[in-house]
Amino acid sequence: MLGQPLQLLPKTGVSQLSTALKVASTRLLQILAITTGTYADKLSPKVVQSLLDLLCSQLKNLLSQTGVLHMASFGEGEQEEGEEEEKKVDSSGETEKKDFRAALRKQHAAELHLGDFLVFPRRVVSSKAIQSKMASPKWTEVLLNIASQKCSSGIPLVGNLRTRLLALHVLEAVLPACESGVEDDQMAQIVERLFSLLSDCMWETPIAQAKHAIQIKEKEQQIKLQKQGELEEEDENLPIQKYPLTQRKLSVA
Repeated sequence: MLGQPLQLLPKTGVSQLSTALKVASTRLLQILAITTGTYADKLSPKVVQSLLDLLCSQLKNLLSQTGVLHMASFGEGEQEEGEEEEKKVDSSGETEKKDFRAALRKQHAAELHLGDFLVFPRRVVSSKAIQSKMASPKWTEVLLNIASQKCSSGIPLVGNLRTRLLALHVLEAVLPACESGVEDDQMAQIVERLFSLLSDCMWETPIAQAKHAIQIKEKEQQIKLQKQGELEEEDENLPIQKYPLTQRKLSVA
């Protein structure tokens, strides 16, 4: 995907064309973003708007991926996943532990990718000509979602603090230009969400994150105990070798 930092990994016998195209697309988008931010006053408004639409679209896609990975690892879909795991009698605790940790790593990587991508809108928004074009509901909405959207458990959808702060930095540059491009009721909603975010960061989020950390530890402990139980069952089910006592052995004894 565009904007997602990728690395070429050496794989014997596997074509690297797809990965190379993704890396090249990412680099091209970075160059276009920096160039547009530098020469926005001299470029055509359609060119600038096309780039901003592309950046906004990619930002929404990355945020959507982050939300999906969050629910898959330890979010709103946890209960359904738990029911499926209970049905899998033959699944080992070690496999579940690896899958759980792998899901957490993927979620963390997705949040980092989202933060890395926000660096380029932050550079682009330094131009006043671009600020006026980014002063639209679709941009303020996606930036506020990154900074303040929560899961049903109360924890932020994007847990990485750097990523959320970058979204607020971009929003900080966009808001002054919203006075003429955004209606009063929309501005009121933005202000309300910002104050709600401030309240959550002070009171609700720390408690929710503490509970979430405890749940993760309990999940890991549960998987560990399940693995130990399976090992004990294997030890109990070991076949006992029988040594028949012949008449000769009895006489010797």
